[in-house]
Amino acid sequence: MSNPIQDWLDKLTKPAQTASGQSGVGTTGKATATGQAGVGAGTSSIFQTDLQRQRDAIAKKTNQQIVNAAYKVAEDLKLKGGPWPLLRAAGWGHLTDKRGNLYKGPAIDEIEKLTPEQKTALKMALGL
Repeated sequence: MSNPIQDWLDKLTKPAQTASGQSGVGTTGKATATGQAGVGAGTSSIFQTDLQRQRDAIAKKTNQQIVNAAYKVAEDLKLKGGPWPLLRAAGWGHLTDKRGNLYKGPAIDEIEKLTPEQKTALKMALGL
């Protein structure tokens, strides 16, 4: 049986990253290093995993929930014109036609016309 406290301590004492290459001291007395440092998983694969989770979660939302989130974000961010400029920018103007259907569009982070602030607010409003 494993000891959770010891496991936690082991994680703290083991290095999270590895580096390879050479290091040395130059003539100026400053340390120099050559080589490459890396982390096991690249940030692009982490982003892809988060994006896939976002896609899976948003696919369970109805069009009405997306519209409601847009209204909340428009109010919270005090967007000029209310929610409609946000809905149009996201390509969601048609969602009101079939409010009860499950959302079949892109993930929030895949919508290029939204600002980072709008994306963050929408993800929070939708619980993503």
